Amino acid sequence: MSLKFWMGLKAIVEVIFGIGFVVAPVLLGSMFGMNLDKQGALMSQLFGTAFIFGALILWLCKNFPWPEAQKIVIAVTLSNAIGFVVTLIATLNGVWNALGWLPVGLFLVFGLVFAYFWFFKKSV
Repeated sequence: MSLKFWMGLKAIVEVIFGIGFVVAPVLLGSMFGMNLDKQGALMSQLFGTAFIFGALILWLCKNFPWPEAQKIVIAVTLSNAIGFVVTLIATLNGVWNALGWLPVGLFLVFGLVFAYFWFFKKSV
């Protein structure tokens, strides 16, 4: 599959999570087994805006030629590696419920796919 496909797919996943965290942070947090107070809800909403920002960047850049797209690929690979580690630690430490494996898996899959384009495919 093409880089354009993966950028579009990741954008869609990010905008879904982003809207959820902005519009209903307490509900979404409770689905993951978290109890959010007002401050936690605010942080979740800010987190959601970051997801929406990432989705917009991916969507707007999905047609870029390789030299420009490579910069996005590097950023996505590194941010997904960090997200994978953070969510894996949170899940293993019981910070949230078993649904926490969903973001772990998403960060892992997208991180590996974008790493593939960064290190091996090197084209759109």
